[in-house]
Amino acid sequence: MDRDVKAIVSAVIIGLLAPIVIIALLVANETDIIDIVVQGILLFSILPIIALSAYMWITGKGASLIAGYNTSPKAVRDQYDSEKLAKFIGKLLFFSMIPMIVAIETIFFLEGMWIFWILLAVSMAILIIGMIYMNTGGRFLKEGAIDPKLLITEDDKKDNRRILYAVLGISIIITAIVVIIIFFIAPSGNLTAELQDDSLQVKASMVNELIAYDDITNVEYRDKFDTGRRIAGFGGTNINSGKFKNAEFGTYTLASHNKVSAHIIVYHSNNILAFNLDTVEDTLSFYDQLINNVK
Repeated sequence: MDRDVKAIVSAVIIGLLAPIVIIALLVANETDIIDIVVQGILLFSILPIIALSAYMWITGKGASLIAGYNTSPKAVRDQYDSEKLAKFIGKLLFFSMIPMIVAIETIFFLEGMWIFWILLAVSMAILIIGMIYMNTGGRFLKEGAIDPKLLITEDDKKDNRRILYAVLGISIIITAIVVIIIFFIAPSGNLTAELQDDSLQVKASMVNELIAYDDITNVEYRDKFDTGRRIAGFGGTNINSGKFKNAEFGTYTLASHNKVSAHIIVYHSNNILAFNLDTVEDTLSFYDQLINNVK
């Protein structure tokens, strides 16, 4: 195996080992399984990229991994200082991915989203400014190099256009998905609660609880309730639902209208469900009916 390839593989392996250590620590601390799975997906996705970018930054190797450069004709690639280019790309990725991973982590550990948006904006700004800097001024050309544009044939131009159209198409699709999620899916959500003959059923995004009355050990009504932070689930403008964690209960199940402060707390089979309806009055009325059914 080529020496550079070995080094790149080593960087990726190190990036994979770091998440394993972190996940092992989470398991040792008896962290909730959902926390572990979510953190695992996040860490195994991003840390190898950070490790690889650090390797490129430090060594100046790995230019063959740079999109656009690696698909250019050899005559074009020969005009560039590959070491200088690799170091810059490594540095750019490293400093853009660090705020990115911290931003994503804030979703799990902080209640507000403003820090997430600030860090995400910082990450994107670093990436965009860096890309503009890299692609202007011929900064990474060797001394006395020929203008790469003069070396590109008509076939090369056609290939580049195809790549550009593909990238633009993928970018448009991803942007459309994000816009749909932010403006149409995230603000919505649905929550229903039903008293059946022998059980309570609560449904919401990523929540479907069917609890037999015989399994309910206690029911509480609270005017105010600290929902804590979302571990895994749905976080919309109107509804929060899924697995949440707060100081009182630890990990529990939530199905909540954000605008309603009142909640019904159901203790059952060593688990806890907190939910409400779309008004305080409806929540209190449902609580009274539930109490009668549990008795």
